[in-house]
Amino acid sequence: MDEQKSNCEENDSEPTECVQACALCNCVERSLHGQRELRHFGPFSEWLALKPSASPLPQPGNDDLSSIGFSNSPCLAALFDASVCWVHHWCAVWSEGVKLMENEKLENVDKAVISGTQRLCEYCKRLGATIQCHAEGCSRFYHFPCSAASGSFQSMKQLFLLCPEHINKAEELGEEAWCAVCDSAGELTDLLFCTGCGQHYHAACLEIGATPIQRAGWQCPECKVCQTCKPGEDSKMLVCDACDKGYHTFCLQPAMDSLPSDPWKCRRCRVCTECGVRGLVLPGSAQWFDNYAVCETCQQHRSSTCGVCSKPANPSVALQCCSMCH
Repeated sequence: MDEQKSNCEENDSEPTECVQACALCNCVERSLHGQRELRHFGPFSEWLALKPSASPLPQPGNDDLSSIGFSNSPCLAALFDASVCWVHHWCAVWSEGVKLMENEKLENVDKAVISGTQRLCEYCKRLGATIQCHAEGCSRFYHFPCSAASGSFQSMKQLFLLCPEHINKAEELGEEAWCAVCDSAGELTDLLFCTGCGQHYHAACLEIGATPIQRAGWQCPECKVCQTCKPGEDSKMLVCDACDKGYHTFCLQPAMDSLPSDPWKCRRCRVCTECGVRGLVLPGSAQWFDNYAVCETCQQHRSSTCGVCSKPANPSVALQCCSMCH
């Protein structure tokens, strides 16, 4: 029977009130999109006179790319709480106009935050975008997670990106645009950017996909860490078949004793194709079927309903169970 019991759940921490979120991408610190640590910048003297905001910021986004950034322009007083703003390291470093100084000090982060409140991301069409395409004359801006999700080329050495329309200009960078496996630029649109080391890999060379959720926060095999404990013991690592993120078996809730032999999906990537319920909203004891495509409730409905007439089973008539979908 094709059944996977979800006793391999991530130790998720849901955003709560007063949780700090990035003033650019609106994600919390333990984001899956590779923005690195959440840093506070300031105090900025020009924002000391701001009165506390009566309009709180929207609920932080995190795992869903559709929740990156802001749907409406956020209030500056809410972003600069006590004249301090919180921004992920990579969101700040890659922003247009921000300067990286000695000891990793950054200048003009406040200016980037202000400009982001009025600038739409080319990929998600939400506000907070501050990373511009490096091609001359191009006016496209992105959030850091969206730049990867869009398939843009990212250069960690030079801290700039090339949008999909201008990605061919990456060939001018020589070896920096080469795949770490095949040592060639090859198909530039197939390159994945590692948020850990900055190297590029062809998805085809690693025999994995290149979907937006895989690209955002992607880590190469050498840099991949558990998304629950981050850098830690490098053993018993499970890799999600959908998003390619890694999790220790012992960091899951409840923990797993061994690595499963079948393809595995993290809770964030489990979506029932019949009712649309997502894995994160179900209890840890829930079961999944058909490669995590059918939830326990829908599977039970399948088992008690005729697949032809859709009527409940008659006690006097036995239903025949399909060996594939059950």
